[in-house]
Amino acid sequence: MNLNDLLDEPEKLSRFALLALLPLTAAFVLTGYFANSLTIGSMALENGASIIVQLFAFQSIRAMRSADPIRFPHGTGKLENFSGFLYGALTIPTACYILFHAVQNLIHPADHVAFGLAQLPLVPSLLVNIYIFRFALRLRRRHDSPLVESYLIDYRVAVWFDAIVILAMAAGLGLNLVGARSYASYIDPVFSCGIALYMLRAAVGQLLSNFRVLIDLPMPEQEQLQIMRVLAEEFDAYDQLGSIRTRRSGTQRFVEVELYFDGSVDVKAVSALNARMQEKLHGKLRDVKLNILVRESPEELA
Repeated sequence: MNLNDLLDEPEKLSRFALLALLPLTAAFVLTGYFANSLTIGSMALENGASIIVQLFAFQSIRAMRSADPIRFPHGTGKLENFSGFLYGALTIPTACYILFHAVQNLIHPADHVAFGLAQLPLVPSLLVNIYIFRFALRLRRRHDSPLVESYLIDYRVAVWFDAIVILAMAAGLGLNLVGARSYASYIDPVFSCGIALYMLRAAVGQLLSNFRVLIDLPMPEQEQLQIMRVLAEEFDAYDQLGSIRTRRSGTQRFVEVELYFDGSVDVKAVSALNARMQEKLHGKLRDVKLNILVRESPEELA
């Protein structure tokens, strides 16, 4: 099975999630306005930020399809990290805006919230989120993919989120029907505060974790010495040492080594060398990825 085959199902998942968000977000915007509900409006804003994330996730899969994983084994992950960073950057001011108005509504509750109308987009949203969660759960059983794992986590939260808000809107509707409107008026701003705080927590985590990955840093001198020691231990397995390129991206360390071999070396020997060096580096460094660039010795070319 090649890379394109492995990406077929994740691409379907990403496309469905993106296309489903568009009408749902529009429905949340309209319902939030006509129902006078800050909670529904908050969910519309959160969905709007999610559209951007889904768009970048979809584009990252398309980029992986056109990538060369043999020559460029770690050249497509940045797009996914940038989508997470952008989500955080957009969501923080949005969450602050929601929180500000939610506190205002707690002090001066809105005159009337149409709790019945507010539930209309929540039911299809819940059904869509359950479908996407089950889709991601099925994919995770077959593929070890960080992208699928992120969908599984996000949509597990989304399912519970929709279910709780539906119950909250139903409680508000019930309080209105029994004449307890003064109590019902606090439900909307309280849940808006909860949504805003959740968005802030998720956004700050996304912003910080993806910022660390997006910024490539040099590896410390002590870690580079460990790489040289491993190369020295395996000196008999290659002819000459060429250039060494290292970088640290978040918690990951990337090492690219140019090694020269004579013409008799085979792929199996190079693969075994790569495996040995990778294992030794793992014993000395945390979360390191090694890539050997095979070159033919100058004497062999003469």
